[in-house]
Amino acid sequence: MRLTFNPGADLGPVWLPDGSGVLYTSERLDRDDLDRCLALLPPAGGSITRDICDVNPAADDSVNAFSAPALSADGRLAYVRFTGSLSTGRPLAPDAGQLVLASWNRPGAASVLRGIPSPGPSGRIFQGLTQVQWLGDSALVFVGQKIEYARACGACLADTLPTGLEIVRLDLRGPTPVATMLPGTDQASSVAATGPDTIYFTLNGDSRVYRLQVSIDSLATVHDFGSGNIVRDVQVAAGRLVAVVGGSVSYLDEPGLGLVQRDGGGPLVLVDLASGSEALFTPPTATYRHAALAPDGRHVVAEFVSGRTTDLYLLEVP
Repeated sequence: MRLTFNPGADLGPVWLPDGSGVLYTSERLDRDDLDRCLALLPPAGGSITRDICDVNPAADDSVNAFSAPALSADGRLAYVRFTGSLSTGRPLAPDAGQLVLASWNRPGAASVLRGIPSPGPSGRIFQGLTQVQWLGDSALVFVGQKIEYARACGACLADTLPTGLEIVRLDLRGPTPVATMLPGTDQASSVAATGPDTIYFTLNGDSRVYRLQVSIDSLATVHDFGSGNIVRDVQVAAGRLVAVVGGSVSYLDEPGLGLVQRDGGGPLVLVDLASGSEALFTPPTATYRHAALAPDGRHVVAEFVSGRTTDLYLLEVP
């Protein structure tokens, strides 16, 4: 079922911890600055029940974009915000960004956890952060990214190409957040936190899903989708694993760009973690991205890519 009909892009859906709604980034074409706000939908679709935007009038001279929201069980909201000045026209890339922490009731009153761009624990520069999630009640995990802007020709529109670099655990217990690169996550493309101590993740160009028990650095391969199948956007809940597998995706060392994973979407595959059995539950030619599996393991919300349009769809998991 199609959930969104926005003429702009709808991106990055996540479920609220109790499954009572879907939070995502919505491009606001009704605003002159084309801001990207966080929007909340009921779990079965319908009207937007809440918008979280930059409402400061002083920000009207910039594009302000909120993304990668993560709501904790006790009502703390972490998200990424970027801004780009409109003083010289529509910006190609943000001027600056931050990973911030606020409350669900007052999302605009946020404290900055780290700036963007900034070096990650490995020393590589993060130009983007994605898939921010709570790992327990005192740490966040996210994928740090490099972002390239590529043009097929001099007059062509630029392609925005984010590629994962590593997964970071950000410990919030002290007066200053402490960032650590998790072992085995070099070139990570996605992460799913389950409980206070375990993550599942994928790597660029790889067909496998890995599980890491963070406290003891215990790393294992959970499932392999087979040679030639690039897996990403892993999600785990209720004994089920969902991921985007194959489709319109490549991982290449491109001249002038370095290693880049281009992702135009792909079909969704379900794995039963107990038996390891796979089930394709969308057409093999489908172009879904950034799937979000509900806490009950029965429903997925994902981006559906159609040309230059991206909307959100709700799918029932068999």
